[in-house]
Amino acid sequence: MTIRYKELFDHVDVVLQSKLEEFHFLQYQSLTEEELWNYCIDRKWRKKEIASLSISEVVATIFDLTASEVLNYHRFVSHQALDLQSELAAVLFNSGNADI
Repeated sequence: MTIRYKELFDHVDVVLQSKLEEFHFLQYQSLTEEELWNYCIDRKWRKKEIASLSISEVVATIFDLTASEVLNYHRFVSHQALDLQSELAAVLFNSGNADI
């Protein structure tokens, strides 16, 4: 039986909601279920096949998440996106000046 990301997400949605409520209680209001899920996919399970994960392993991973690790990852991804935007803007600006 193969479970895809979306199906697994639907199975553990209530667990993600519970973890999110915990983070909100700790005053981390900016996080979303999708951000928690993407963190697990990108960091916790990056070297694993999604089909090989049991529901209990997924639930345990989610319950073990800390706000600081998720927020650090979120900051890292945001900085990468900003760096990429800056590089793209610089390339576009420089190529626009080459025509002058």
